[in-house]
Amino acid sequence: MAPEQPTVNYDQFMPQPLERRRQIFNGISAENRALLIQTHIKRWLAAHRSRLNSEQIAVVEESIGFISPEKYREGRDMEKIHREAEALREKAEAVLSREDVVQILSDRPDYIPPIEGQKS
Repeated sequence: MAPEQPTVNYDQFMPQPLERRRQIFNGISAENRALLIQTHIKRWLAAHRSRLNSEQIAVVEESIGFISPEKYREGRDMEKIHREAEALREKAEAVLSREDVVQILSDRPDYIPPIEGQKS
């Protein structure tokens, strides 16, 4: 039986330095990885929705939908996932600023604290 992997929530994970985040990310389950990424993108969208147009919102929502535990499981088809991720990145780059794309689709986004009254 494999040892149980720790579960880390977004507010524990994101304030960590980048190298520590990478270490943590590599030691958690596929489900936890997907949850962290989805939480980040959802918070980013909530924080920026008022300045985005419908096309931009649709791309961000597509990004949220793209993230799933299957993308992080062992034995996944990395070439296929890379192609899909690259197509999504190109779509995002066509409608969002470079900084927005970095904040949504890179491994270097800034921590977004919970928005008052909003469920994470």
